[in-house]
Amino acid sequence: MGNLCRDGAVIDLQYEIAKVTLPAFMRAMFSIKVTDREVCDLDVDLHAVLRAAAAVCFICTPPNLIPAPGVDSFPKSWFRLRKWVSQQIDYRIGHPIERQDLFETLLNAQYDDGSAIRRKDLIQETAMLIAGGYETVVAALSWTLALLDGNREARVKLYEEVDALDGRQPTYNDLQSLTWAKACFDEGQRLQGHPMNPRFAMRDDWIDGYFIPRGTLIGVPMYTLHRDTRWWQNPDSYDPNRFANPAQVQSRPATSFLPFGFGPHRCIGSALGYMNAQFLLAIIHQRYCVNFPIGWQPRHSPKFSIAVEGGLPATLTVRKDSSRK
Repeated sequence: MGNLCRDGAVIDLQYEIAKVTLPAFMRAMFSIKVTDREVCDLDVDLHAVLRAAAAVCFICTPPNLIPAPGVDSFPKSWFRLRKWVSQQIDYRIGHPIERQDLFETLLNAQYDDGSAIRRKDLIQETAMLIAGGYETVVAALSWTLALLDGNREARVKLYEEVDALDGRQPTYNDLQSLTWAKACFDEGQRLQGHPMNPRFAMRDDWIDGYFIPRGTLIGVPMYTLHRDTRWWQNPDSYDPNRFANPAQVQSRPATSFLPFGFGPHRCIGSALGYMNAQFLLAIIHQRYCVNFPIGWQPRHSPKFSIAVEGGLPATLTVRKDSSRK
């Protein structure tokens, strides 16, 4: 992210974050370096797949199912993504070297009966993990940066935390010390406002007097849950202290904050998402002062992961010393 300053020009920081996040995510998940061409192709296919997922949740209009000139259809993109994952599986089989990454965990996964995961299920789970893990971090991080702009105290505290690194790039061992960066990201996720966390009912059930037939698509209204005044005072204000103060965290039920789900269906890539978010927040604020146009306010974009509508119109200036807050 060393070339984002362009003589005071306004850039779309959300777009720039996406360009950095996808290669970083793939390195962490697969221990590989993807080419620029692969990044471009994957980005196109991932957006098509996530648009389909958003349509299932009634977040946006249905995806294009019939190929048209210049438009990537969902089936085509889904096929290409699955093919790419299948190639990664074949490579691992042909090069059986133990790797400490998320893909290795998936390859070694087993069903409840102890049998190895079927190839088709492995491809499906991996493809959806890539799709969900990539865009969710970009969208939530974009909201975090946008909301930090309105809380100078929180932003100054973030500068102080990253300045304690003495200019060196953060590593995995620094994650435990980047607690304020994590709190800023969590508060950004809280206000990001995902419409729902979809699940299919596995059996007939009753919820608060309503009959839910097996196979019904149901979901937790995340926007409402994350603004429930029982757990969040002044719920529309951006205040990372909600997640930095242990007493506040312990006073809330575990299910009051569900950015990555809960229980056995909690997103397997949540740790990877937090790691990427903490690293990017730290690196951006180590190097730059981030400014947005006066009066600009972020708006919700109807996607699977609620991004900032129209992107982040930011001006970045290089921080010459730690006193520039």
